[in-house]
Amino acid sequence: GLMLWGKGKYILGALKLTKFASLGSMLLTVGAYTAFYGFPYAVGLTSLILIHESGHALTMKKLGIPFSPMIFIPFMGAAVAMRKRPKDAYEEALVAFGGPVLGSVGALAFAGAAHAMDSHLMFALADFGFMINLFNMIPLGMMDGGRICGAIS
Repeated sequence: GLMLWGKGKYILGALKLTKFASLGSMLLTVGAYTAFYGFPYAVGLTSLILIHESGHALTMKKLGIPFSPMIFIPFMGAAVAMRKRPKDAYEEALVAFGGPVLGSVGALAFAGAAHAMDSHLMFALADFGFMINLFNMIPLGMMDGGRICGAIS
């Protein structure tokens, strides 16, 4: 187990040095979630995280804020880091809002698909999507809600 962990850290470190860091870390995340929840749920869950983080990335792009490739961390989520600080608190709040807004739209799409297909899997994924986006709005630390409160206070 310890030897496997050491190799895993080496692989993660190597992934950060390549252009495929986002894809590699996303596939690693799908694999980790598959071990616990099965492949269909793992793909959906990772997709919802991707949609949420894409909201931050799209907002940064619109505001002209450079950002790093998205990195997925199994059982923690994902992150897309700013390479330059926003020019003011308003921009910081917009970037923080971007994830939960697009993430909620994604969860709503999963809910619509769940109703259309009468799919328990899609209902479960929609529920996860709504829950994780709401959870992210808690005004603590580096969570989106904390960044919004910090920016506007």
